[in-house]
Amino acid sequence: QVRSLVGAALFLAALVLRAHAGEMLAEPPQFGVYYDRYEPYFYTGFAPRMPDPERIHMHLGRGNQLRVTIVLSDAVLQEYARDLQTRARSYRSLIAGGRLELTQNRGFEDFEHTLAEIQLDHLVAEEAHLQPAEVRERNLHLLERLEPGRVFRIRMPVDELVRRWTAQVGADDHHGMDTERRLELLNLMLPTRLHLDAVPPGVAARLDALVARCPADADALRADYLALLDATTHGLYPVHDGVLEFVEFTAIYPVGTLNDTTPYHGRQIPAYPTTGRRALTTHQRTLTVDHVPTDTVYSYAPWLPYIHIGPRMHDAIHTLWWQMQPAETPFLPSAWRNVDRGSRDGTPFRYLWLLSRGPMSHGCTHLNAGHIAELRQMLPSETARLYEVDLFLNAAPRYDVFDIDGDFTPEVMGVRYFIAYALTNNRPDQLRVADERHAYYEWLYAGELGYDPADHGRFAVVRDGRFVDRAAADGTQYTDIALYEAAYEPETIQFYQLVDIPFAQELRKVSVRYPFPGLEPTTGAP
Repeated sequence: QVRSLVGAALFLAALVLRAHAGEMLAEPPQFGVYYDRYEPYFYTGFAPRMPDPERIHMHLGRGNQLRVTIVLSDAVLQEYARDLQTRARSYRSLIAGGRLELTQNRGFEDFEHTLAEIQLDHLVAEEAHLQPAEVRERNLHLLERLEPGRVFRIRMPVDELVRRWTAQVGADDHHGMDTERRLELLNLMLPTRLHLDAVPPGVAARLDALVARCPADADALRADYLALLDATTHGLYPVHDGVLEFVEFTAIYPVGTLNDTTPYHGRQIPAYPTTGRRALTTHQRTLTVDHVPTDTVYSYAPWLPYIHIGPRMHDAIHTLWWQMQPAETPFLPSAWRNVDRGSRDGTPFRYLWLLSRGPMSHGCTHLNAGHIAELRQMLPSETARLYEVDLFLNAAPRYDVFDIDGDFTPEVMGVRYFIAYALTNNRPDQLRVADERHAYYEWLYAGELGYDPADHGRFAVVRDGRFVDRAAADGTQYTDIALYEAAYEPETIQFYQLVDIPFAQELRKVSVRYPFPGLEPTTGAP
């Protein structure tokens, strides 16, 4: 007993020393997912489902973050409240029928509480008395309320788009353009939103004809410009009263990447082993893109492969493969070690999924547990349509630059998450850098980020990525560009007792267009 007490005292003393040395997390326990055992779980947040892969853009850029931008269709907005109701009623029906047994946490109760607060059933009932445009606008407000800071109403004056585009057309373009130059000009028609890697059939001649008329004012080019943009984007970006007007939902997640670095400008930055435009693909053992791993360490979470490596291996988006015990993790302070928030039985959780944003994986892209559940929620329900979803992966030095709010001022995409650590013998052991914003960014961006007087991050010079025939290439150079720091999105999931793999696959597909097998499509009732 004396030996045990001495050991405990030494451990606590070591923690104090680490804290003074900046070797422990300074932030409160607001990140990650606590749990007791490996079980499947379903999503209990409010992100929209997008059934059309063409409206989904996933982009991995320098800085270890994955951006997912969805161009919301009128149909998805009109269905949004009914989709929430379908999910809630389906879960409740499965619980009542004894097929779904909730465990570990209280995420579903939180989900139902929020839906009661917004009076979801009343909202759905009143749709019978509203016009489609009224339902769309009301549901858009609802989405903005439930997902603050992630919904962007984009309004871009067409004449300003045309003016900026014609300024990019040079004298040499009138004497013939190669494929790469045509791609560059096509993508510049809606900068940072188009990522064509091949010239669509029939488009080259129309582009050349438009270029031949430059320079010209917007009045002369507007109609043909919009017709070409519409043909190139298949009508994703509608025009109203001279303004390109659409709504996007953008989520930005911190990620872990290959446990290696690459030299860049005399420093080391995280290495990205797989680059280019990659379509989601089959898992090589289960032969489906909608894979559910049976290795319990992955807790039956979504697993989305995007490249095969040899006959059995692959790179994929998946959750963490190691186990973190807060009580035995040296860099976790006491506040992280005894967390019972959301516990179904009121006792502290035993384990924690906590992403390391930086080098960590064997080559795959790591997402934390709740974020990969949300990502699967946003993708099409139908497994067959997942193969049409592309992931754009920049080369390691190239940033994801995006005009997120449509104000013609692009920014480097980032997220406010500053935790990076290393493993020893497959156990979390030490921080790679302090979880303080400036210290972390100095490490992550290898000294390239500066700050203005208001402490906003700015880069002097960056370059984004572009894609040619699915290969990643160097893109546009930007000077004096701001860092956009998205808030870390809280993770919302509910654990349940394992039924079988098909049950787990079907549960995460539930939507107003995709009922759970055996339940009524609109009510979720058996």
